[in-house]
Amino acid sequence: MNTLAALDHYNSLCDELDSFMHEENSQLRFQPADGNQLLERKRGILEKLEGALQMLRVAGPVRTAEHSASCETRKRVMAKILKLLLLSRESEQLLLKHSVMTAPRMEQPKANPARLATTYKTRKTPAKGTSQAEGSWVVW
Repeated sequence: MNTLAALDHYNSLCDELDSFMHEENSQLRFQPADGNQLLERKRGILEKLEGALQMLRVAGPVRTAEHSASCETRKRVMAKILKLLLLSRESEQLLLKHSVMTAPRMEQPKANPARLATTYKTRKTPAKGTSQAEGSWVVW
């Protein structure tokens, strides 16, 4: 496979990832998502992208005749990648928001007035011949 064909294949996989990420983002925005199903689809797409990157490495440099076409394809791919990064960040924030909202709330322990009183009454006075720092608060 030549480099231009490998770039076109990578571009089509970026389109597939773009449609998936828009679907994931809208799901996260309007309803809690089923994480396992989305995760499996994402892994499948990422495996395809890894294969396409390997094909690009094997294809080698672009021929002179295909240089202008490859430049256009690379620009489109870079623009998609930047757009996907922004969309990924937004989805990450939505996931964080949903996880914070669904996290179990921990109750603050009730303060025991008797324990607080004994804790604050245990201040030692400095012994004769010692400094103030040695006679500091004793909590336990």
